[in-house]
Amino acid sequence: MKKLPIGIQSIHKILSKGDYVYVDKTDFIEKLIGEGSPYYFISRPRRFGKSLFLNTLEEVFKGNKELFKGCAIYNSGYKWEKHPVIYLDFSQIESTTPEELENDLKDILQEIGQSYGLPSPTHSSLKAQLRKLVIGLAKQNRVVILVDEYDQPIINHLSKPSIAEKNREVLKRFFSTLKSLDRYLEFGFITGISKFSHVSLFSGLNNLNDITMDPKYAGMMGYTDEEVKKHFSEEVKAIAFERGETSEEKVFEEVKVWYNGYRFSRTPLCVYNPFSTLNFMSKKETAGYWYSTGTPSFLIDQLKKYPKSMISLDGTTARKDELTDISSLEKIDLKALMYQAGYFTVQDYNPTSKRYYLGLPNKEVRTAFMDSLVEHFTDEVDVRESEKFAKALETYQIDILFEHIKTGFSSFPYPVFAGAKEYTYQAMLLSMLYGMGFDLLSERLTNTGRIDVVLEVEKATYILELKLDGSSKAALKQIQEKGYFKPYMHKKKEIAIIGANFSSDTRNISDWEGELLSPSGKTIRPLFKEDSSVLESVQKGLEDAKNGRLNTIDPKEFDG
Repeated sequence: MKKLPIGIQSIHKILSKGDYVYVDKTDFIEKLIGEGSPYYFISRPRRFGKSLFLNTLEEVFKGNKELFKGCAIYNSGYKWEKHPVIYLDFSQIESTTPEELENDLKDILQEIGQSYGLPSPTHSSLKAQLRKLVIGLAKQNRVVILVDEYDQPIINHLSKPSIAEKNREVLKRFFSTLKSLDRYLEFGFITGISKFSHVSLFSGLNNLNDITMDPKYAGMMGYTDEEVKKHFSEEVKAIAFERGETSEEKVFEEVKVWYNGYRFSRTPLCVYNPFSTLNFMSKKETAGYWYSTGTPSFLIDQLKKYPKSMISLDGTTARKDELTDISSLEKIDLKALMYQAGYFTVQDYNPTSKRYYLGLPNKEVRTAFMDSLVEHFTDEVDVRESEKFAKALETYQIDILFEHIKTGFSSFPYPVFAGAKEYTYQAMLLSMLYGMGFDLLSERLTNTGRIDVVLEVEKATYILELKLDGSSKAALKQIQEKGYFKPYMHKKKEIAIIGANFSSDTRNISDWEGELLSPSGKTIRPLFKEDSSVLESVQKGLEDAKNGRLNTIDPKEFDG
């Protein structure tokens, strides 16, 4: 079984010994070069293979043909002419201040020149230094310019618009220089997460071809369904064997639900997040791998700064120009930001209105994004409160749990739930329960259906079924009729089955009903909303009795 190239951005390391899995994308390089357009731009979310693709371009333009033996481009007829390459990775360039950004760029340009044997420039401006470098390298052959994450000096400072604006001006002056150097340039490829207008990247290079939403290049970064099944069959077979699964299709379906769903054009082709897919194949379990590599602080900052601008997590519509351009740093269009950053993706396209329908791409993003919203918009639950909720469920004081959840839901800006579907409420509830310290199972598959939530405490198992604009009675009946509790009868613990209903009008839990079952699945008694207040009264009465105040206990409270 080949090694998995997790986090590797060097195509030489992946291909040189042939011991890494490589999903070949070199046919796209042949297409780019053969199309005749000399300069390209593409926007893709972080960790989507942009850096590896640029490094692949670099090795191709340096003429390293033998490295690509067995790849699509090797026998394509490409001439493998050697070109000097200027490679700029802005994720590695300091940009805390515009002065720092400019000085670091100068240092990198000087290092590139020295690597090609050019003399070091003296007392040159940034524009002059770039111009001298390109002209000097062009004496060897026409120059290729590759720019990775050009927008990092802006994105990293969205919470400080004054710095972001000044950094944008540095980039504008820098990239405007390339327009006058066109006769020395062979090819250019520029990547980023977002497309910010008013950077001369777009106004200076008149022939820059933005292929971000071009159907021809929709599968250029990320893995298609076909590629996942072709290149990771051995890993999936090993995972299925380890789990005791008889069908590998179940594993493939799990990967698809969690990591597929990214669509970058009007055509229906979707791709998997490559970073998360590789991590799943390595660690053999689902988790928020992509999301955990860097919380979207710039996005959360925008959501907190402009809460009324929040858009439904279950989707919105937009024109192409609304998605591919951000002009104002003061108030960024959240649709564009969420799409470009990878938290929204295309889910459908209407050719008549030419509008794109957007939504969260998959379970990884939905789960992790909900967790972030809970963390940033609700009060954090400390360890002591977590213990309080666990003890409440041990004694079936369910209202204590639901009242806290209601408070949490009420703290979210109302647009979060505009047009929300049932699974959004469910995901938000799960995130809150995780935050309260519970270990959960969600959408547990049984032979009669899927259980929404399974929650374990020491003395009881809780099974929750959730409805939106339905009824808690119907939810509880579904648990009873489908026997969702049966797989948990072997635990020899009491089982609490709860049906809960969310209201889209109040954007909160409207009511719940419950029943307590014996370990064998027989009904012991209904669970009431009054259980909590009765128990609290009894406990208070016992405390009063202990202190000699026997007359405070009302015998009626012991009814039933």
